[in-house]
Amino acid sequence: MEFGLVLTWLALYLVVLFIGFIVTRAALPGLADEGAGIALPAALAIIWLVTYLVGHFSLPIGLWAGVTTLAIVAIVARIRRDEQVALYPFLEAAAVFSAAFLFLIAVRAVDPAVHPGGGEKFLDFGLLKSLLRGSTLPPEDFWFAGEPVQYYYGGHLLASILARLTGTAGRYAYNLALAGFYAMVVTATYGLAKNVAVDREFPGRLAGGLGAFFVGFASNL
Repeated sequence: MEFGLVLTWLALYLVVLFIGFIVTRAALPGLADEGAGIALPAALAIIWLVTYLVGHFSLPIGLWAGVTTLAIVAIVARIRRDEQVALYPFLEAAAVFSAAFLFLIAVRAVDPAVHPGGGEKFLDFGLLKSLLRGSTLPPEDFWFAGEPVQYYYGGHLLASILARLTGTAGRYAYNLALAGFYAMVVTATYGLAKNVAVDREFPGRLAGGLGAFFVGFASNL
């Protein structure tokens, strides 16, 4: 694994997390963490949706339209809730995300290859590469040249968006995106468990930590 790319992707994830936090704190002001746990997937969902819609005409234009839309939504959210941003919920979510992201990077670094067993990894990697080569949606079916793919590709599209934003080759983006998806699940679980606990007057961090452990770590053991 290229350490520079790991840091680049982690930095991108955290920047988008912060922008998403500006949005969620305006949309979900009653939560203990102000939506920090779901801020990253919420922000990426905005970019993804616009990219998907516009991408049927042009993927590059769709990507930058998605980024612009997220920026506009964040500006509107900041105006709507104009008091000073409390950074602690963001920093807490960022710490959880970073730990989970780096953990799975370490796991994938032991054996980062795309193996043929079952064919699923070949499918995922092929779709990612097809999306990175293409300029419009849907991507070309890499097993049936000249025809559009007849398969869902939403997660693969998101991985290709992140790869395009960072200028990362598909062979590296595969594992970096996978680690990011995993870290988003762990972070969202932490935030959900914390909010449920605080609402019932239990220790929020303890509940969040236990939730993240049982979903992101113990479940795999």
